[in-house]
Amino acid sequence: MSDQKTERLINLTMALLATKRFLSKAEIFQNVAGYTGSTETKERMFERDKDDLRALGVVIQVGTHDPLFDDEPGYRILESEYELDMGELSPTELSYLSLAATIWRNQLFSSSGALALVKLDALVGTALREDFGHATLSLENETPLFPALWAALTECRNIAFTYRSTKTKTRHISPYGLTLWHGTWYLVGKDLEKGEMRVFRVSRITSEIKTESSPGAFVVPDGFSIEEHLVMLQPEPNIAFTARVRVGRCHSLRSKSTVTNIDAEWDRVEFSLGNNWREEILWFGSDIVLEKPTENVTEIISLLRSKL
Repeated sequence: MSDQKTERLINLTMALLATKRFLSKAEIFQNVAGYTGSTETKERMFERDKDDLRALGVVIQVGTHDPLFDDEPGYRILESEYELDMGELSPTELSYLSLAATIWRNQLFSSSGALALVKLDALVGTALREDFGHATLSLENETPLFPALWAALTECRNIAFTYRSTKTKTRHISPYGLTLWHGTWYLVGKDLEKGEMRVFRVSRITSEIKTESSPGAFVVPDGFSIEEHLVMLQPEPNIAFTARVRVGRCHSLRSKSTVTNIDAEWDRVEFSLGNNWREEILWFGSDIVLEKPTENVTEIISLLRSKL
C-alpha cells in the first residue's frame, strides 16, 4: 500500500468517525484529501477504500439523512463498532497507524485510539515505535487542538488562533477542512481579514482555538476541494535540461547526467533539476551553455544580463 493511499484511508476513517450524520460521496470527495481525477476515478478509489477498511474490520454504516425520503446514500463509522484487524503491514504503514492512534487516543476518538494502540503495541514493538517517536511527539503537540477544530468544522463556526509564520499574529478563519498531507496536518479555510483562502500547518498554531460565532456562520462553497489548496505545498516537478559543458568540468552535474561527447572541448549533458535549477546552472558559469528548454534558456540569459 502506498503512503498516499495510507494517508487517504486515515483521512477517510477520521472523517467517517467524526461525523454525527451520514456523509455523502460528494461530501467525502470534497473534504477528504486524496480523492483526485474524474468522478469515475474517485468512485473507483472510494469503492476500493471501503473494501480495504472493511477488510481491516472497520464497520462502515450506509444510510440516509432522512429515512422517509429516498436520499443519496451516506456513510459513517460508529465508534462503538470500530475495530482493527490489521494483518501484515509494512513499517511505513505501521508508523502512519501509530500516528493516527496517537490522535484517536485523545478526546476525539478515545476508546478507538486505546484499542488501536493496544494492537499496535503488539504488532510494532518498542524499537519501531521509538523509530517514529519524533513524529508521534510532534502529533501529540498538535492533537489537543483537534476536538475544537473538528467541532468548528462540523458546526461551521468561525474561529481565531495565534499562528506562527514569518511573524506571529492572530488569525480569524472560517475553517473548511482539516487533513493529513504527506505526514503533516493542515487546516484550510477562509481568512476573514484578507478575504482569501489560506492553508495553515496545525503544528504552527500556538494558542487555543477560540470560537467567534454561532453554528452555521458560513457555508462551505460548492465545489470546494481541500486537495486543490494543498497542491501549493508540493515541490515543483523536476525540469529536464539539455546543455553543453566543457570537457573535464562540471563534475557534480555530470554525476547525475547522461553525457555524450561533442568534440575535444564540449560534452552534451541531459539532466533534471528541481526548484533551485537557476542557482545550480549559474554556479558553473562559463563552463556550461544551456540549450533546452527554450523558456529556461531565455530566463537564464535575462538573469545574467541583470547582473552585468
